[in-house]
Amino acid sequence: MGGLTPEQVERHYRTWPPRSWYATRRSRRVLAGVGAASAALGWVSAVVCWYLAPSSLAMWTTFALWGAALVIYAVVYSALVGATRGVIGLAGRHLDERQALERLRLQAGSRRGTTIMLCAVLALVLLADGDRSVVEVPTTAIFLLVYAMIATHLILPSLLAALRMPDPPRDDDEDEDD
Repeated sequence: MGGLTPEQVERHYRTWPPRSWYATRRSRRVLAGVGAASAALGWVSAVVCWYLAPSSLAMWTTFALWGAALVIYAVVYSALVGATRGVIGLAGRHLDERQALERLRLQAGSRRGTTIMLCAVLALVLLADGDRSVVEVPTTAIFLLVYAMIATHLILPSLLAALRMPDPPRDDDEDEDD
C-alpha cells in the first residue's frame, strides 16, 4: 500500500474484507483457527515428505498442501489485518503508541511460540527413529520443516492478535435496535 496516506489505508481496512468476518470475538477466533489450520498444512507436508520421499506422490501432495495453505491464509490474513486495523500489516510509522506496543507484545508471543515449536520438533525428530543413533531424514523433509517453521513464525502474530483482541464497545444506536 505504498504512497497511501494513513487515512486512505484506514478506509481500505474498513471496507475489505466484510466486517462480519471479524466483528465478534467468536468470528475472529474462527479466523485464527482457520489460519492455524493453514499453517498446519505446511507441517503435514513435511511429515508426508519424511515418510514418502522420494516419490511423485510426496511431491504432488506437498504442492497441493502448500498451495491450499497459501490460498487459505491469504484470505484469512486480509481479514485479520482488517480486524486489527493494521497493527500487524502497517508500517511502524503509521502506528500510534498503543498499536506499536500491541505489535511488540504479539511479536514476543510469537517468538515464545516459535521456541516451543522448535523444542517440540527436536523432540519428535529424536523420538521418530527410536533407538538408532543416526536419524535419517530426507533432504526435502528438512527443507519443508524449515519452511513450515518460518511460515508459522510469520503467521503467529496475526493469529495471536485475533485471539487476544476484545470485542469493541457497542454503540448506543445498536442498543436501541435490540
